[in-house]
Amino acid sequence: MRRPASRGIRPRRTVSTSGNSGMAFGSTCARTAHTLYMWRGRGATGRRGMKGCTLGAGRDRSRRAPRRHWAEGAFSQLVLVVCVLAILALAGSWWPLFDFYAQLQMQILVVTTVSMLVAVSVQMWRSFVQSLVCAAALGWSLYPHLAPPPRVEPGVAPGAGAPVRIAWANLRNWVTGGPAVVRLLDTETPDIVILTELTERHRAAAMTAPGYRFRTPFPAGSAFDLLLISRIQPTEVRFDYAFGADYPILEARFCAIDGASVCLAIIALHAPRPPLPEAAWGEPAVLRDGLLALAATMARRRLAAQDHVLLIGDFNATPYSSAVRDMLARSGLIDTAAAAAENPEQPRPTWLSTWPGVGLPIDNALISPGLRVVERRLGPNIQSDHRPLVLHLRLLGP
Repeated sequence: MRRPASRGIRPRRTVSTSGNSGMAFGSTCARTAHTLYMWRGRGATGRRGMKGCTLGAGRDRSRRAPRRHWAEGAFSQLVLVVCVLAILALAGSWWPLFDFYAQLQMQILVVTTVSMLVAVSVQMWRSFVQSLVCAAALGWSLYPHLAPPPRVEPGVAPGAGAPVRIAWANLRNWVTGGPAVVRLLDTETPDIVILTELTERHRAAAMTAPGYRFRTPFPAGSAFDLLLISRIQPTEVRFDYAFGADYPILEARFCAIDGASVCLAIIALHAPRPPLPEAAWGEPAVLRDGLLALAATMARRRLAAQDHVLLIGDFNATPYSSAVRDMLARSGLIDTAAAAAENPEQPRPTWLSTWPGVGLPIDNALISPGLRVVERRLGPNIQSDHRPLVLHLRLLGP
């Protein structure tokens, strides 16, 4: 039987491996080799065509393989680094040595969640399991600080008076001015206001605001100094300068508020920055932690005197850090972010951003059991890097 003519099929020209690569080469090469196999049988030319295809595709895969292996290796190392940071952050909730990392638990949780999703998409299951374990541990640690607080019935308890409106604000020195103070006072109409990071630009608005009959002396210049403005005349006001004139702690007592039978003691401070990462190598945060410990001790003293106590300020520490955990244990107070409220709201960050995972909740308020939270929320945007913290508190009976 005569073999049909090839009609111009030129194996050597079609199966050339000198300049073709990628999918186009692979598909053309495979079709040509199949044609040779069908028309020429298992001859030498067919074998040469198949061999050329195999070599071309292998070279193409060999070019891609190193890049893929490098990317997978880099991603695996990144996941390990993030998990190490997660372990340090969790340890920082209990040990001051790693307190800095504890401040970043929410940010690390966001990164571990993203890495978990990436690991699933590229089918890197070991990295997925590592990210999942780290994310679950961080989520377990953060859940009490992110969940909305429980609701309490708004019915007035025996001996309770009308809510006292209290505002705390960090004005960020020279970035803001009098309009920031005016906006806060006009929007919230608080009974008691405590301000920090003031400059001469805030003096006129703070010292002449109508309706406020008591003011402490205007700060002399320290960014950590405090100013108290109140519609209610305090019974006693003093500043504790145990850590120097630049780091005062304010203590004010208000008695007979709206006929209440107990006094409200307010302790306020602006603590310095938390320890930076090098503190994990032997530089403890003596100043910040010392101020927070002293404020907690002062709160415990007022609590022992049968006062209702509010400890408020810029702690430069998040509620899930060892610093705040120690304050709660030392003072006997509870965090208003987790306390039952008549109008509960989910806690939100106060510094840098109000978005969880971006900002940090470093402005905090702790209360004694004799105070009921009516509402706790952020105040208006006053162009500072901090949002004001607004509290409405109801004084219960003894």
